[in-house]
Amino acid sequence: MPCIEIRGFVVTGKCCDLFLDQKILSHIRATNTRMYHDPVQVILEREPRCRNPLLIEGFPGIGLVGNIASQYMIHELKMNYLGAMTSRYFPPLAVLLGGVVNMPVRIYERDDLDLILLTSDIPIHPLASYDMSREIVRWAASIKTREIVCLAGITLMTDQRRVFGAVSHEELLEKLRGVTEIFELGTIAGISGSIMNECRLKGIPAVCLLGETMSDEPDPRSAAATIDALNRIYGLNVSTAKLLERAAEIEMQMQQLAAQVKTSAEEATAKEFPMYG
Repeated sequence: MPCIEIRGFVVTGKCCDLFLDQKILSHIRATNTRMYHDPVQVILEREPRCRNPLLIEGFPGIGLVGNIASQYMIHELKMNYLGAMTSRYFPPLAVLLGGVVNMPVRIYERDDLDLILLTSDIPIHPLASYDMSREIVRWAASIKTREIVCLAGITLMTDQRRVFGAVSHEELLEKLRGVTEIFELGTIAGISGSIMNECRLKGIPAVCLLGETMSDEPDPRSAAATIDALNRIYGLNVSTAKLLERAAEIEMQMQQLAAQVKTSAEEATAKEFPMYG
């Protein structure tokens, strides 16, 4: 009786004849290879309906500006869940919302606005930023994204809550003038910086908006200022009134979530890289 082994399982008889179809075998091998060797993957529940979208990313960082802004926009615009990103670099945790598991890095769409939004509940480790940014920009190019916007924070010792802007290509600076301060000299750290670098290399137009904050504490007011800048540049018309009304509540919730994620990440790192001495 013919048999074949697939990922440790032995298949015999008629099932074996089915799997011997070369097209099926090629698909299985390709899938298995990707599962074990791709450090980051985009997994969609359906194909995007947007034709030429604006893609906005909001990962946790300084003041959780990008994280707060992106999640607020998802709810305010009633965006539809599209899929998620997964990686072996992510800490071992599941994010719960109303008792239901949510992937920690999620993708949403609002096709009538030609808008896709990528949000995350977990910080991206510096060692993972390169692979994450490559996959984000690769996927963005595959769906014909017209422009990528990175939302992040910048720490300054003022409470003005200005928004600073940087671009991947010089010709994009004009759209920032009169809306943001131009971030003339400095660095953009973390995943947003990696995405901006990748966009520069791949020739994809990209803008980074950095909301001014005074510390690493969650700052929904800075997130609101960043959304206001987005509205003026891209005509999104997202009201920030609810965000400002709930600023104190959001600050507390984000502090609790950040503490939980930090604890999980530290436990995972301790197991993976034990200390001796």
